[in-house]
Amino acid sequence: MAKRSTPKKQQANSQSSRRYKDFRNKAQKRLLNLASISICPKCKEAKLAHAVCHNCGEYNGRKVLDMEKQVDKITKVKA
Repeated sequence: MAKRSTPKKQQANSQSSRRYKDFRNKAQKRLLNLASISICPKCKEAKLAHAVCHNCGEYNGRKVLDMEKQVDKITKVKA
């Protein structure tokens, strides 16, 4: 590993916090743009845009997932 030089003077606290705030703001903007969240028009729950709603199973006004069928599979226990 390369050796790092020793700072000649102490850095001001405002300079350190300014650098950290800039990094934090850029990271927050990246995370917000990563996943766009929309509201399901039927059940009014938050969901990912352009994806099936996991609460009601609808996408673009059509029933895509049968939520009752999935619940039956989970609750049945084969002994």
